[in-house]
Amino acid sequence: PGDLHNFNLFPDLNPVEATSALFFQLFPNISVTIYPHSVYTLMTFPTSTPGVTKESLTLLMAPGARKQEDSDEVYKEKTEKLLAFVVNINDEDVVAIENLQLGLQNAKDHNLHGEFLPKYD
Repeated sequence: PGDLHNFNLFPDLNPVEATSALFFQLFPNISVTIYPHSVYTLMTFPTSTPGVTKESLTLLMAPGARKQEDSDEVYKEKTEKLLAFVVNINDEDVVAIENLQLGLQNAKDHNLHGEFLPKYD
């Protein structure tokens, strides 16, 4: 992550963990991302309208993530910028999900049956 200088990291991270992000996908609709200073979850929910997805995103900062020299305003600004970055990335994911939903609906409408091919996902 490019903003490691903005926050204190989780304690006891090794050098690789301190500069890495971990991404977990819990099928079918939960994503968990762990940064050295924060965790965020994204849950996506289909609606009754193909191509429309609702989502719930939660950003959790590490205890002590705030730098001692940061005022409340500075820390709030830093966390808002981090959240804006995360939202932008997730918005791109939602576009992909909604296009998949439209494709599945189109296949159903034309009585087409596909095969899930993990190597192409």
